[in-house]
Amino acid sequence: MRRLRAAVVLLAGALLAGPSPTAAQAPTTATVKTAGGDVTIIADRLEQSGTDNLIVATGNVEVTRGTARLLADRIEMNRETGDATALGRVIFYDGEDRLTGDRIEYNLKTGTGVVYQGRLQVAPYYRIGGERMERLGESVYHVRRGVFTTCEEDTPAWSFRFGDATADLNELIYGTNVSFWLKDVPLIPFVPFFAAAIRRERQTGFLPPDFGTSTRKGFSAQIPFFWAISDSQDATFALDYFASRGVGGSAEYRYALTEQQRGSVSGFYVNEVYQHGDSRGFGRFEHDWGLGAGSLVRVDLNGVSDDGVLRTYEDTSSRRLAQRADTNVFYAKSWPDWNFVARAYAYQDLTTAHPVELQRLPELTLQGVRQPVPGLTGLLYEVNTSATRFFRELGSEGTRVDLHPRLSRPIPLAGYATLTPFAGGRLTYYDRTVTDTGFVDDIFVERTAARDRVRELAELGADAETRATRVFATDGVWGLQSVLHSIEPRAHYIRILGRNFYSLPVWTDGVDRVPEANWLEYSVTNRLRVRTQAEEASEATRLDLARLRVGHAYDIENHRWGNVAGDLLVQPRPRVAFRSTASYSVEHGAVQLFTTDVAVSLPRVTANVGTRYDRRQAFIPEFVEIPETWNPGGEVPDRASVNFVQAGVTAELFPNLEVRAGTNWDVRSDTFVESRFGIDFKFQCWALLVEYVRRGEEAASRSGDNEIRFSLNLLGVGAVSTRLGASETGGVRLK
Repeated sequence: MRRLRAAVVLLAGALLAGPSPTAAQAPTTATVKTAGGDVTIIADRLEQSGTDNLIVATGNVEVTRGTARLLADRIEMNRETGDATALGRVIFYDGEDRLTGDRIEYNLKTGTGVVYQGRLQVAPYYRIGGERMERLGESVYHVRRGVFTTCEEDTPAWSFRFGDATADLNELIYGTNVSFWLKDVPLIPFVPFFAAAIRRERQTGFLPPDFGTSTRKGFSAQIPFFWAISDSQDATFALDYFASRGVGGSAEYRYALTEQQRGSVSGFYVNEVYQHGDSRGFGRFEHDWGLGAGSLVRVDLNGVSDDGVLRTYEDTSSRRLAQRADTNVFYAKSWPDWNFVARAYAYQDLTTAHPVELQRLPELTLQGVRQPVPGLTGLLYEVNTSATRFFRELGSEGTRVDLHPRLSRPIPLAGYATLTPFAGGRLTYYDRTVTDTGFVDDIFVERTAARDRVRELAELGADAETRATRVFATDGVWGLQSVLHSIEPRAHYIRILGRNFYSLPVWTDGVDRVPEANWLEYSVTNRLRVRTQAEEASEATRLDLARLRVGHAYDIENHRWGNVAGDLLVQPRPRVAFRSTASYSVEHGAVQLFTTDVAVSLPRVTANVGTRYDRRQAFIPEFVEIPETWNPGGEVPDRASVNFVQAGVTAELFPNLEVRAGTNWDVRSDTFVESRFGIDFKFQCWALLVEYVRRGEEAASRSGDNEIRFSLNLLGVGAVSTRLGASETGGVRLK
């Protein structure tokens, strides 16, 4: 101890003696033992004042202890008590966080201290300031008359100002006597309490509210609250208000029991006190359980209070126009060549008030993929079998067992083609026989008797296919090294015959409606694949540039030509894609199906356009490999059953301005089913999202629905992740 004191005295004396100009410019470094441990001091001038316990450092002073660093023009330090006072351009690094102030009083022993007129920068973007900031411990501060924001400007775009707050830099900040400011304007003059997460993705607290106004629902507001229950479960609750309908709420609970077992429960409820006092809502329960070794249990339960609740309160078109609410519970087990599924399936039909739902309780299926027959070289077999019990209140119900095996034998033809003849059979058992059909309350139903019936089918046929390819060198044109062109002809023939085709219940078209068939189908597929020019230190890329398939068929059983079908896919670049499908009736000289899809993704613009035109009415049997070639006979309907256009575009006009637009146009009724227009203003620390939704007339109400919604999102306040995952230590957590 005496040697250390002597060293400090000699060092101070040497400094006071007046070193040469060159030596005076070099900083002095010393390690000093204090009550709080060893401290490293770097300064232009280091001296001892008064007793041996006081050290004064001046000029570019830096004091380091552990992960804490204190920088100032002048620092006075008492080695015995550990007290240090920093003045002039004071900066304190608390780990990765940076604290500045006019004056800092810091105790090296306890790690506590006080910062006057402090300004704290917390990674990655949080800003906290206060007249007096008291450091209570490791990364914990008590702030008086302070400000919290994530904006970088001296006068922030938004801020919370509070009279008293506590900030844990690794957890959250919470305070009382709070006001919310936009620039220098107090938008919300008083809030009794405020809390926000810091450096945590999941933290209990209120999320940014959503507001809007709608033709049907009037002014609406949703105030959500997030509850971080634990690392493996959380919940979100929201209060919903609709000025023209009533008050309600929504909730979602998510959990992860293990890495293989997780799920969620969600629901919405509203009491339409401003309408007829009806209670309406919908709910969902999902659970996935991976049992290992190819086994999986999945539960997906959906329920609604009435047929129209989704059209009124859901947002997306897919949910608003849903025709059923499905409930599906199944167990699946897979092996290399076999798959087994046990399922219970039920649903609510949202298109009619009549109880016509056909429930499957249960449905068992066993599928064997094509595989060698043991002991018979070259011979392959495949099996599809199912057993189902059907229930419903209005219409036929009963039990069905279906067994469908097939044998095949691929035969190479001199290396130029492959011929695969096949033969199989099908036995389908029904415990009901249809005796009559008719209408009940305008619903077509089958009347059955409890008489067993077995349909017996035999099938035989063959598949023939070949391929011709050629490689073209492009010598780097358009950045391509070579192009591979392949032509792939294919023919498919099948003959189906049997007995007991008639008086069978029709529960599912694919199984119950199998006609006698003598069907020939043929197609040619052209493919273009490209190999890009490899640049230095990189590998060449192989891309599917284009594919065109043209198919046709002849129905030998009914002596008529099938449709000409085409399927085109073009993708010259990963960001550009075009696809189209068409079906042309040769018999009637009319287009029956035509679809197009175009998608473009550029650095600042993404756009897509899709069209659907379909006037096919009959079901398509399972034996048809190219569905668009099927010709059911009869006249082609004058009016398409589906005819609509979908389009959408998103463009970043400026770094902080993005616009969105999308529409769904029903050409049949000349109605824009739904159009959306949105503007996103994005700045460094906040974003304003505004969206206008215009919905066309609905058959149920004959009225449209216009809606405007807006939401103000503040950077770092209320952000909640929605992904489930596992922690590094193997425990389950929400990420």
